Amino acid sequence: MARVLLIGAGPLPQHDPGRLGFPELRTAQLLKAMLRAGHSVQVVLLGEEDRPPETEAIEGSSASCVVEGVEINAPGWLARVQAAREAWRPDVVVSAGPYEPARAAALTIGEEPLWLDVPGDPFAEAQAKRARGEDAEATATMRLAYAAGYARADAFGVISHAQRFALLGQLGLLGRLASTPERSPEVQVVPAAMDFGGLPRGTPRRWEAEGALTLAVSGGFNTWFDGETLLAGVLLAMEELPELRLITTGGPIPGHHEATWDTFAAGALASPYADRFELSGWVPHSELPRRLSGAQVGVCLDRPGLEPELGTRTRLLFYAWLGMPILATARCELARELAGVRLLQTVEPGSPESLAAGIEHLWREGEEGAASGRLQGYLGARATVEQTAAPLCAGCGRRAAPSPAKTPASSWPSASPGLKMSWRRWCGLRPGAC
Repeated sequence: MARVLLIGAGPLPQHDPGRLGFPELRTAQLLKAMLRAGHSVQVVLLGEEDRPPETEAIEGSSASCVVEGVEINAPGWLARVQAAREAWRPDVVVSAGPYEPARAAALTIGEEPLWLDVPGDPFAEAQAKRARGEDAEATATMRLAYAAGYARADAFGVISHAQRFALLGQLGLLGRLASTPERSPEVQVVPAAMDFGGLPRGTPRRWEAEGALTLAVSGGFNTWFDGETLLAGVLLAMEELPELRLITTGGPIPGHHEATWDTFAAGALASPYADRFELSGWVPHSELPRRLSGAQVGVCLDRPGLEPELGTRTRLLFYAWLGMPILATARCELARELAGVRLLQTVEPGSPESLAAGIEHLWREGEEGAASGRLQGYLGARATVEQTAAPLCAGCGRRAAPSPAKTPASSWPSASPGLKMSWRRWCGLRPGAC
């Protein structure tokens, strides 16, 4: 088994933070998968306050590991990451989650192989941000975050099969697709897992036909979330269904995007049905099941753009984990899969009328728990951390330091020296700009 340095986003779910997003969940899921596979892992968590290395038991694993917190952009933060790598002497370095972990891993790597996690296409995310009238330099920002890693990484993990093709095209533009396939970097699909840091699995939700119905929206209102259609569609449905309610947990994402949440919350509270909205905001991770215990149906709506086509939706997995059936736009790969096996009720993108009709259909039909149980069982059999992260765990195993009697593994060929610094030219950076 390999010695792995994992550079990810913190805090971990087991620390019960007041706001937990996809980067932290992704880090915890990959960590748990590698520990369960038998690898020895040391963790650097970015985004926390600086804290010294400490041995921690990891939820969902019989193993423990050393965890260190590093505050991003604090004086000497990259030097601390590099010092952790040099002290651990890993067989392989793995980044987990978007943006800063990838940049930090690429800027502090030595001669070890590097697995770069790119869970969602960065340039599709930049498009979504610019479409909302924010950050005209979003594309350049994404280049800065990923360019060093794109040029240096020996293997990549992506969130969907569609994103795999997008990333291969980006690597081809950089000259990373060698003339012989075995010399090209490996690109593997590592989907999001249905694993939520120790939260109890919910029982399938039930409700009476034409009785009270409560919807749930959980997670961040980011630049690709369609808050406008959500508000308009729910208000249309509330006009017809006097016992319809909506609970939200999550909302604005400080430092990324807050306008969608602000508009939604203001519209909900100014409506004639303000008393039927329960806007909980971000709550401690362990509180989520209790806050959402009164909801029966999870809602997920995507705006137009490339991000949904190339990305995924962790909130779909979360609703299923809690036992909720789902009402959603079928734009991402996961939602299309669930719709294809009739385990998700679809909403026409951008149509409040379609959302209201879907809500009314669920209200009229009622639910005895069978449909949500099938959804939970389907994903539970396909989206464990062991299954989703299997390519990563196997790749790390192939890169483990060989015993004297063994020959070195040949997978994950290192990037050629001529490519290791080509990212500066791609970004148009001067030496020392990072």
